[in-house]
Amino acid sequence: MSITFIDPMVVRSLNKSKLRKKILYYLYKIYPNATYLSEISRGVKSDPSNVLGCLKGLNGRYNGHFSLIELGLVECKEYHGMKLYKLTEYGKKIVELLIDQDNNVISSLRW
Repeated sequence: MSITFIDPMVVRSLNKSKLRKKILYYLYKIYPNATYLSEISRGVKSDPSNVLGCLKGLNGRYNGHFSLIELGLVECKEYHGMKLYKLTEYGKKIVELLIDQDNNVISSLRW
């Protein structure tokens, strides 16, 4: 078992935005494939401008320092003039840790 360092800024960013977390889970679901903005937007049922804000940051509403790309969780590649977004290997590990944590919390609950 390997230990993955989780940057506290990543934790803060994901705790502050459910949409960022949804985008990560969506990209994890289609990993290792990359996809374009409108497809992500449909997949997470959110407006493309909000998704772009989470991915890259936008003036005012979405801080670029906490964007998924800036945190190293998602990468953007240009292919024939089209921007494609893909989960990084670090992003994949973070999602797997989140899933594991959620499963541990759920299994510890007494019903």
